[in-house]
Amino acid sequence: MKNVLILCDAFPPAFNPRMGYLCKYLANFGWKPVIITEYSPQNIYENLAENQDVTYINYYWAKNKVWQSLKYTFVFLSELFFNYKSLILEREAMKKIKQHDISLVLSSSSCRTYSALTAYKVGRICRIPFVMDLRDIVEQFPGDEHISKKPFHAKLNRFLSAIITKRFLRQRNKILRNAGVVTTVSDWHTKTLSKYNKKVQLIYNGFSSDLFYPQIIINKQFIVSYAGRVESQAIKDPSLFFEAVARLFAEKKINTNIFRIQFYLINDLSKEIVYSLAKKHEILDFIDIFDTVPSTEIPKILNSSSVLLLLANKSTNEKSPKGIMGTKIFEYLAVEKPILCVRNDEACLEETINNAHAGLAASTVEETEKFLLEKYTEWQQNGYTCQPVNREFIRQFSREHQAEQFTELFNSLCN
Repeated sequence: MKNVLILCDAFPPAFNPRMGYLCKYLANFGWKPVIITEYSPQNIYENLAENQDVTYINYYWAKNKVWQSLKYTFVFLSELFFNYKSLILEREAMKKIKQHDISLVLSSSSCRTYSALTAYKVGRICRIPFVMDLRDIVEQFPGDEHISKKPFHAKLNRFLSAIITKRFLRQRNKILRNAGVVTTVSDWHTKTLSKYNKKVQLIYNGFSSDLFYPQIIINKQFIVSYAGRVESQAIKDPSLFFEAVARLFAEKKINTNIFRIQFYLINDLSKEIVYSLAKKHEILDFIDIFDTVPSTEIPKILNSSSVLLLLANKSTNEKSPKGIMGTKIFEYLAVEKPILCVRNDEACLEETINNAHAGLAASTVEETEKFLLEKYTEWQQNGYTCQPVNREFIRQFSREHQAEQFTELFNSLCN
């Protein structure tokens, strides 16, 4: 069995199901992962961290809030000017390379570049093939959503965001040109990154077939559910959906006792956006807002729902989200429940939903109302809903297939 050193900016139990599920299935294809990642207090994917060789680096550890604030400022400035995180990660990576017979190094990152920089450096020093996996890139965002922490005044945050973004892009593009192969998550990402490296391979996100599969669960309420985050209204805008619900209520076609919209949200910003928009459309009585739950609870939530809400926004102008195909859509497809995508991205999400026969990517309030009423009628008749999807099309998005694609790529670079 060959060993792959995986350097990433997040790993379970924190949010990064792409790498978590990859490591779960790698052994089936003759590869053993050795993982180094940044520590996060999140506990969403705890099951995927079990039985894995993971080293967590806590860059922000401190004894109290005052020291935490000082440590954050120190790490922020040191990373900005001296690649601090990469230096610490490189030291740990070289230890692992000495301890294990590493055949290949893989970096997996969103917009932050330190794990990719480290993977490139240790790969070059040790003459090990380097694969660069990019889950998110700066260009896909309409604003500065790629910068998660904005601790200063708004004007200072905008100034710093511009500097950090330029640094991300400059460093990323240099690494891209030197990667043996680049992997990414959508056709749009593939085309964008091909400007810097012609060896870009599309490996979609996906679903774990041993967790996500269709189940018939009778429910006394018609539930529309959404689990995840809402980075900004520019990326995920539920307004069209909320307006449709408000109209249905005004027309007395639904009521708050039976028709429920349930959000399982990962942070306070997401809750604030959903709450304010629901209040604006005067449908707060329909809304239940919960904290996020462990990933193992998501399949039951999806199968208990009547409609699965996929939040998006139009993707056809310069300042709009691009190529965003996260884990959510594939897990939705796997449980064979009706998907309502609002607003229609008019791109990859719409194409995938249509090819899978999985539901509706809605562009108008009227078609959203019609879709909801059709599914509401189905639920009234049966106590549940289901969607006659194209299973052959959906099968390609399994996490097992994803792992097979990665290992075929690894084998090609190591032979």
